[in-house]
Amino acid sequence: MFQLLIVDDEWFAVEGIKSGVDWSGLGFTAIYEAFNVDQAKARLAQSEVDVILCDIEMPGQNGIELAGWVREHFPALPIIFLTCHADFAYAQQAIHLGSFDYLLKPVDFDVLKNTVHKALEQQLEVKRDKQQNEIYMKYYKMWETNKTVLYERFWQDLMWQRIVPLPSHIERALAANDIPIKSDYRVLPILISLEKWEKPFSARDEDVMEYALRKTAEELLLLSEPGQVIRDGNGVLFALLFDDGTKGRTLSFDQMKKRCQAYIEACSTYLYCKVSCYIGEWSFLAAMSQSYNALLQMELNNVAVSQAVLFYKEQTPSAKEVQLPAFFEWAELLEQAKCEQLQNVASDMFDKLGTDAGIKGETLTIIYHGLLQTVYYVLQKRGVPAHAVLGSGTTLDMATATRSLAQLRAWTMKLIETVCDHLSSREKESTIVEKVKRLIENHLFDEMSRESLAASVHINPAYLSRLFRKESGMSLSDYMIQQKMKKVNELLLNSNETVSNIAKMFHYTNFSHFSKLYRKYYGLNPQEYRKQFSKNV
Repeated sequence: MFQLLIVDDEWFAVEGIKSGVDWSGLGFTAIYEAFNVDQAKARLAQSEVDVILCDIEMPGQNGIELAGWVREHFPALPIIFLTCHADFAYAQQAIHLGSFDYLLKPVDFDVLKNTVHKALEQQLEVKRDKQQNEIYMKYYKMWETNKTVLYERFWQDLMWQRIVPLPSHIERALAANDIPIKSDYRVLPILISLEKWEKPFSARDEDVMEYALRKTAEELLLLSEPGQVIRDGNGVLFALLFDDGTKGRTLSFDQMKKRCQAYIEACSTYLYCKVSCYIGEWSFLAAMSQSYNALLQMELNNVAVSQAVLFYKEQTPSAKEVQLPAFFEWAELLEQAKCEQLQNVASDMFDKLGTDAGIKGETLTIIYHGLLQTVYYVLQKRGVPAHAVLGSGTTLDMATATRSLAQLRAWTMKLIETVCDHLSSREKESTIVEKVKRLIENHLFDEMSRESLAASVHINPAYLSRLFRKESGMSLSDYMIQQKMKKVNELLLNSNETVSNIAKMFHYTNFSHFSKLYRKYYGLNPQEYRKQFSKNV
C-alpha cells in the first residue's frame, strides 16, 4: 500500500533501518534503497514513493541538496533527515526545506517508527484533500456552466400554488416553459435534508458543494429514470421522479429506499456531509403542493434521527385519504397576523369539507393536529411561549373541538383570532435567529455546535441553518466565528493574557488555525495586532 525510499551512502546503515522496524506493520509493501543522490532521483522518477528517509552527509551531493530537488518536483512528499551530527546549521536548512523531521543517528527505532507513522498520516490527509479538491473543481466547473432555472421555476410555482392546480393551467405552464412532461404524469417527491457539513466551508464553497449534492442526487436517485433535482426557493433540495403511466410498473418504494441509502453513504464519504431523505407518495401534478408541504412538515418535526430514509406513508398512515390544507401557507399568514385573510382561507376549506358526505371523525382530528402544529411552529419561531397565548387547557380541548365539523370550524376561527391578536399586539417579537444570536454571545467561551444550538430552540438543525442564513445573510458557522474573533480582539487589546491562553479560552488547540482565522478578520496575526494597537503592551 505504501512505498519507502531509504537514502544513505553506507550499506550497513540502510540494512539496519530495513531490519530494525516492522515496515509491513505500517503498511509498506515496497522498501527502496539508494546510495547517492542520483540513484534517489532515478528511483523517484520510476516509483510512487510515500516517505523518504535520507542521510544528510553523503559524498558529492548531500541530503540537503536532494531535499531541494524533491521540493521542486514532489512538494508534498515528506522527508525525514538522519544525521550523525547535531549541527544547528543543518537543522536550519532542513526546516527551511520543509522536512517532516530531523533525527540523530544512531536512531531509536521506536522513535523512527512513530515518526514515519505520523508522516504517513500527513500523506493520507494530503491525498484526501487532493481528492476533495478534484471533486470540488469538477462540480465548480459544472456549476459555472449550468445555471438553467427554467424547469426549477416551474416546480417552485407549482409547489407554492402560484400555478392554479388544474390540468388546463398546468398544461399551459408546461408549454410556456417548454417542459417535456404532461399534467397527467405522476410525480414521486423526495426531500433531501442537508443536516450537517463535516468540514468547515465558506459561504461560496458551501454553494458549490450543495451543487455537488444536487448532481450526485441526479446520478444516484434518478439513475436512468426521468426526473429532475430542484430547489424549492427556500434552499431545500427535492428529487422528483416522473411516471407517464406507459411503463406498466411504477418504481417501488424498496428500490427508492436502496437508492436513497446509497446517496446518503456517498454524501458522507465524498462530499463531507450528513443528509436524510424524506420520500413522499406518487401523486399527480395537481397535488404537488400538498405533497411538498407534507414533506416539509416531516423534516421540521424530525429531531430524533439522522442520515435516515423516512417515508411519508409510514409517518402518517391515517392521512392517506385526507386532503390536508397547505399549512405552510397558513403559517405565513398567521405569522404576519393577517387574521381576516387566513380566516377566509379556512372558511373555504370548511365549505369544501361540508360538501363531502363521507367525511369521517379522523379527518377532523388530523386537521385539528395540523393547525395546532402550525400555531406552535409560528409561536416558537417568534419566541412566544405557547401557554402565554393559549392559556388554559380549554383552548386545547380536542374532544370538544372535533365533535362536529361546525365545532371544529368555530374552534379554528377562534384560535386564529387569538393568535393573530397576540402577535399583532407585540411591538417587536424575538425570533429564533435573535435567540440563537443571544445564545452565541452569552456562551462564547463554551464549545457550541449547530446541533446544540438547534436543540436549545427545539428545531431541526438543517432548518435552523437555512433560517439563520435567510434572516441574517450569513451562515451560522461564520457568525459564531465572527463573534468569537470580536471577543478575542477585545481580550487582546484590554488584557494581559497571552495569545495562546486566549486561543485556549475559545477551545482553539491548533494555534496556526486560530491565527489564520484572526488574520481573516483583522488583517494581522494576533501578536502583530496586539503589538500595534494594545495599550497594555
